[in-house]
Amino acid sequence: MRKIKLLVLLVISLSVTSSCSKKLLTNPYSNSSVVEHNAQGLVTLRGVSDEFPNNKKDEGHQVALKNAHRKALEQLFYMGFPGTDFKNPMIRKGKSIESENKAFFDKFWNGDYKQFITSSSSTFYTCSGNEKCVSAVVEFKLNYNALRTEFERNKVLNKIGF
Repeated sequence: MRKIKLLVLLVISLSVTSSCSKKLLTNPYSNSSVVEHNAQGLVTLRGVSDEFPNNKKDEGHQVALKNAHRKALEQLFYMGFPGTDFKNPMIRKGKSIESENKAFFDKFWNGDYKQFITSSSSTFYTCSGNEKCVSAVVEFKLNYNALRTEFERNKVLNKIGF
C-alpha cells in the first residue's frame, strides 16, 4: 500500500513539475560573436547564415552573406555579446525600434549597413536538400563609432549624455 502511495505521489509531482516548466527560447543570433576589438571604434564580428535560397549560385551567396551580416549586427544591436566589451546591447529599446524608424531601417538593411564595414572575408558552404545548415560564415570589421553616430543623427539612439 505504501508503494502505491509513493508511486501516486511521484506521478503527481512529475506532472505538476512538467506542466509548470517554461519553454526555453533560443537566441536567433547565437552563432554570432565578437572576434576582435583591438582598435578604438572598430570591432571584428563573425556572423553565420543558415539560410540559402534555391536559386542562382551568385544570388544565393549574396543572400547568405547579407543574412550573416544581419545576424551579427542584430546581436550587437539588441542582445550584446556577454563576456566582451560589447556585453550590453547597443539599442536598449529592442527590435521594436525598427518599426518606430521603419524608413531608416528598410534603407539600412537594404544595403546602407555596408558603408560601416571596412573589411570582410566570407566562406560559403553547400547545402543540400531542405535541411538547415550553415551556408555562409563572414568575419567583418565594423566601424562602430561611425555607426553609432549615424544612429544618433537619425534619432535611433540618443547621444551619450543626453
